[in-house]
Amino acid sequence: MATRHTYATADELRDYLAGTSYSSGWTSDAGSIRRILEASSRRIDDYCGGGTFGPQTQTRYYDIGTGALRQSPQYQTVSATNGLGTTTSASGVLPLDGWMVSTTTVTAYSATDRATSETLTEGYNADYWLMPYNFTPKTVLKLNEDTTKGLDAGQQTLSILGAWGYTADTVSVTTADAVSSTTATSASVTSASDLGPAQTILIDTEQLYITAISGNTLTVERGVNGTTAATHSGGATVYRYDYPELVVQACLDLAKVVFRDRDLGTVTSIGSGEVAITSAESEIQSTLKTLDQYRVAATSNGVMF
Repeated sequence: MATRHTYATADELRDYLAGTSYSSGWTSDAGSIRRILEASSRRIDDYCGGGTFGPQTQTRYYDIGTGALRQSPQYQTVSATNGLGTTTSASGVLPLDGWMVSTTTVTAYSATDRATSETLTEGYNADYWLMPYNFTPKTVLKLNEDTTKGLDAGQQTLSILGAWGYTADTVSVTTADAVSSTTATSASVTSASDLGPAQTILIDTEQLYITAISGNTLTVERGVNGTTAATHSGGATVYRYDYPELVVQACLDLAKVVFRDRDLGTVTSIGSGEVAITSAESEIQSTLKTLDQYRVAATSNGVMF
């Protein structure tokens, strides 16, 4: 599944490079600018390690351990002392292997053969919680202490379908004309003034990726980030995804370095002593370090044995 969350638009980068509003004639390298922004966004994702900063609809599968494997990372051991001594039990806690916004369907299978299964639901008087409780992204699935359901041992005995990512924040920007085809690669809106190439938008439940804009007509990739292409009625609200400001700025900074230094090569340093020229790579690393607050250590690769 291709990732189509790019954290700054081509127009934003042009303005950033120009230091003011860019010339209206600056359109010839639109494809190159978009690819630079996409690559910069993926480098940010790789550095932070939690996934993407916008949502992707995806199913992830987990192996669950038992017996000698009871102390797999999905369990927290709890000890209690009473008059009869100390007892040890395990509560079902699953560290997710990436940021998550929300779940759609959580399914627990009875064994590796996946012959039988049961659906787990979230909330009070239900089966599990996503944690942290009060904000996103979610990073842990924890079984409700009162549930009668559990995580059964085996390979791929737990599947989680949901929106994976740091946030699903959106801003309403315009409305769309009717889109009567699921394969059309253009869509018209009432106003494209708040949209730009290299931007992901949401119409109903479909995410679309803008590759170019002419007037109020968008050229788009359909059904991106795991969503399904659909038809849309005229007047449907168009939302654009809103990423953390620090991430947007880092994307612009990285893209500026690549755009500026396309012909520099891969020299690590130029000069020595008190006078030296900062290399592109050192500038990139300095920019990435501004995102350290988002950096996470992945708890697993989805395999809990």
